[in-house]
Amino acid sequence: MAVVLALSLLFIEFLAGLQRYLSQAVLPLVAAELHGTGLYGPLDAAAQAPMFLMMPVGAWLLSRFTVGRLMVTFTALTVAGAGLCALAPSMPVFIAGTALRALASGALATVGMGAISRGLPPRYRQLVLAGMSGIWVFSSVLGPVYAVAAASAFGWRWAMVLYLPLLVLARVAIARSMPERAEEAGPEQAPWGWSFVLAAGSAVLSFPLGGWSAVAVLAGGGLMLVATRAVLPPGTFGAARGRRAALTALTVTAAVYFGASMVLSVVAHDAFGLGAGRFGFVIAAPGLMWAVAGLWSGSRPASDGAAFRRRMLRGGATIAFGVATLLVTTSAGVPAFGGLLVGAALLGLGMGALYPDLLGRCLSRPEVDDGISEDRMAAAVVLAESVGLALATTAAYTWLGTGLGLVDDPLRRAQTLYALLIPLAALMLHRLTSAARP
Repeated sequence: MAVVLALSLLFIEFLAGLQRYLSQAVLPLVAAELHGTGLYGPLDAAAQAPMFLMMPVGAWLLSRFTVGRLMVTFTALTVAGAGLCALAPSMPVFIAGTALRALASGALATVGMGAISRGLPPRYRQLVLAGMSGIWVFSSVLGPVYAVAAASAFGWRWAMVLYLPLLVLARVAIARSMPERAEEAGPEQAPWGWSFVLAAGSAVLSFPLGGWSAVAVLAGGGLMLVATRAVLPPGTFGAARGRRAALTALTVTAAVYFGASMVLSVVAHDAFGLGAGRFGFVIAAPGLMWAVAGLWSGSRPASDGAAFRRRMLRGGATIAFGVATLLVTTSAGVPAFGGLLVGAALLGLGMGALYPDLLGRCLSRPEVDDGISEDRMAAAVVLAESVGLALATTAAYTWLGTGLGLVDDPLRRAQTLYALLIPLAALMLHRLTSAARP
């Protein structure tokens, strides 16, 4: 059954990649047909806030219900949300369907991580973590192909639902393959209040307000950090060693990587005038290199603490070098296409080198009990990475799009962004070093 569970989890990860590329492909088509080009902000909030509402309560759900039951219930919610989007007569209805899908996605992210930590033996767990990186090699190729082909042949409405039977089959397979809980665990508390604060912060962060954009970003980011600190295991942000330090390292690493990589299409187009035919290679490079490097490093986990430390530092240094390469490209007249491509590839290479082991450090039980249950750690891992991603990418997009009224030149905005990511990369290296301490 472990083999079936592992394969089903990998297939779910492939479909997650397909969904990401599908959402990117159909968005302009949806906005054009439903006259919603002015509602990108609310749509982004609908995709984020419900997800952050559900992530912190994932441990509470896992402690009270079986993974199988949760998987089936929230899969039904995903299908309902996708159906509502596909049938939407207006943009507000499409936004409502997106919110429903995000609600299910936030819960399923924790449930899926719980399936990995609870349902797989250590060796299978490490291989699945490696495969979850490697499977993006296929998602990065087949995802855009499916999105474009389905939308062109049948329209964006059908594109949003044609793949759903495969999704349902994979999640049912996970539900049927999950073993019973090996030992009784005390019920987790549901941090509903902090979950609402986290969701509210995400919503505020997603609504740039012209000249008040900087205030919105700071207020939303502050709310999210306060809520995250309250929801994560006590002492996580200040931890100097162990799994708590690994969680903080995961948050900062996600912020550096996604803050530098997710905006590459905007930097390439707005700052350098590159067309889609050229910057398409740039935005594909990080995911592809992450997948290849992650498949290699995850299948060869660090054998001891010293090896883990070396891998963290090498991977973190490679990410930092990627950020520095992008800064030089935007500052020193380096050929744009080559510089962006090399910087993007270095980001993905570094992330793939360290991510499987860092995630494995978080999910593996330590020799000395640290007081964090499997269910709570599964929820904490998803939340830590997602908060780092959301804070960095939303702030970066807001800066590149508006300059917060301070900088008009797109190239100077890109320079400033990567200059600000350099000290954050230094903090990342510090936290990765802490994560290597047992």
